[in-house]
Amino acid sequence: METISIDKCLNMDRVIFIDVRTTKEYEEGTIPGAINIPIFNNDERAYLGDTYVNVNKLTAKEEGFEIASHKLPEIYKKIKQIGKGYSKIIIFCWRGGLRSKSIATVMSLMNLPAYQLEGGYKAYRTYVLKEFEKRTKIPSPYIVLHGYTGCGKTLLLKALEKKEMPVLDLEGLANHRGSAFGGVGLGEQPPQKVFEANVYDKTICFKDSLVFVEAESTKIGKRIVPSFAINHIKTGIHVLVNLDKDIRIKRLLDDYMNNSGSVKDNLSFINNSLDSIKPYMSNNDFNTMKEYLNDNNLYDFVGLLLDNYYDPMYKKWKKYYGTFDYEIDSGNIDDAVNELIKIYDIENKENTKK
Repeated sequence: METISIDKCLNMDRVIFIDVRTTKEYEEGTIPGAINIPIFNNDERAYLGDTYVNVNKLTAKEEGFEIASHKLPEIYKKIKQIGKGYSKIIIFCWRGGLRSKSIATVMSLMNLPAYQLEGGYKAYRTYVLKEFEKRTKIPSPYIVLHGYTGCGKTLLLKALEKKEMPVLDLEGLANHRGSAFGGVGLGEQPPQKVFEANVYDKTICFKDSLVFVEAESTKIGKRIVPSFAINHIKTGIHVLVNLDKDIRIKRLLDDYMNNSGSVKDNLSFINNSLDSIKPYMSNNDFNTMKEYLNDNNLYDFVGLLLDNYYDPMYKKWKKYYGTFDYEIDSGNIDDAVNELIKIYDIENKENTKK
């Protein structure tokens, strides 16, 4: 059985990762694309951990061997099937211990191209965080979209992606729109480790190219944006996206009410989240806004929300950035995308000269 380092296997083609940790560990964070084939379930791992601490190390190993031995034939069948077409099967656990070593050894004995990942998932996490740190020191490759809530920044990013332009959709990766009501209709956010792994996995393919991104604060919902991305947003090429308020309201209603979740659940989520913005509004405006919501007058509800919360907040953000390198109108998404691609081409030529 051979071992392999994380930096080596991440730069290889035709490699598949097998995560032999528990389902719980896998869900909290794994290497993107890894397949979970646990050697122990959650309860078994907890039991063996207690045995290790409260009895002794040897007993824990013996009982672990007893549990795992019954599962090996099925694990072998799964890995053999999944590994077809791959030149290397990388087996990993938390830090390159007995779980991955035992499975990688058995798979090697069965003539599968199996390798144990040195240092396990912990080594991957360390590698990703070091890569993030390195990126804080390189010049910003970001074209940053700014604009009032509802102007269509996310629509533009998605349209640019369809045209195969380089896009880092941080809100998409965080499964949150980045505002007080940003979670409406979207379900749970991924764990922080999963979010960071997905950011790394997405950005590694960009290399030194310019990348479109939306201006973000340090947190999107409960997820912390990697500091290198925040630094690049601050020092990037800034594009202000303009749009009439009436169209902004219609787009917000379409996004929050028609494109995600059920209308009933979304309205309930919004109603439960209103208290979080109460300190930023007068009592009169807040009560009026609640009346609009209760009466299902959603157009006026969103209009008042923009006037008294989102737009004043964004004016402060706009003042912080000062002047913008470019301004576009997003009334027509296709036209706006074409303008952004022109900006990309201009800036790409400038980058090439440097």
